[in-house]
This record gives sequence, structure tokens and C-alpha cells, in this order.
Amino acid sequence: MFLTVKLLLGRRCSLKVSGKESVATLKKLVSERLQVPEEQQHLLFRGQLLADDKCLSDYRIGPNASINVIMRPLEEMVPKEAHQPQPLWHQLGQVLPKHFGPQDAKAVLQLLRQEHEERLQRIGLEDLEQLARHLLAEEQHVEGEREPKAMPQSSCNKEEEVEADQ
Repeated sequence: MFLTVKLLLGRRCSLKVSGKESVATLKKLVSERLQVPEEQQHLLFRGQLLADDKCLSDYRIGPNASINVIMRPLEEMVPKEAHQPQPLWHQLGQVLPKHFGPQDAKAVLQLLRQEHEERLQRIGLEDLEQLARHLLAEEQHVEGEREPKAMPQSSCNKEEEVEADQ
């Protein structure tokens, strides 16, 4: 069967695989075709994160399915003494009591967390792609202001169709 594997920013390739292939094997093929290191890949099918030790058939991935790849940055070693930012909910827990009574602050924090979770559940891959494009456009705009020369556009934003011979 053929699968389409798509990066968040538009590059894609077609891969010929068996339903018995593992997700780890698919990551290896994606790494070879799209030059994305395996350890940086998160593979998603219909919004579900695929586990390396599972087979494609475990997720009922069939012919002509589309798999999305989200790249995660490589983790860097951070010294233990480096100041770690506090989670958003911890910061809000400190700010809200300054504006509300103790009971109200807890209730507002709980409502904010609940609304946050509900909104996260409604986010689709299209929303993430739009956000990524917006952030990259902003980043390129800021870089353009710093450097007087215009940067050539990367071919990474163009779609590529590549078939694997497997």
C-alpha cells in the first residue's frame, strides 16, 4: 500500500509499505526521504500519536492514508542551576489571588484550565499548520529587518512528491 507522509510545513512524500510494518520502520523511511531525523519525528494519523512499537495495522492505517509528521527540537543539555520558567498554571495561581479572594481565585483558575483543555481538543492539524506558517512569516519578517539583504526562499516550503521503491 502507498501512504502519503506530510510535514507540517508542506513537504511530502509517498512511501510503499506493508500494514505489518512498525511505526519505527516508517520513521526510518521518512528520515531517508525527507531528511528528518527519526528522534525528532512525531507521526500522527487522524490526530493520534503513533507509538514506535506498534504496527501500522494496529491503527487501521490503510492504502492511500495520510500520515502527518511533526518535528520536535532536539533536547539540549541544560545545567541544573539554570533558572527554569514556571508553568503557566503556577504563574496564574500566584497572580489571581492578587485580584480575587482565595476561593474565587481557585474557581477562576479551574475555569481557565477547563476552557484551555476544551480549546486544545478542538485544535486541528490545519490550525497548527496555519499557526506555523504565521510564526515562520513573522520570524522571516524580523530577520529581514535585521539584515538588509533579502534572503532567498527555501525550497522546504514547496511540496515534493517522491515515491519509495519498496
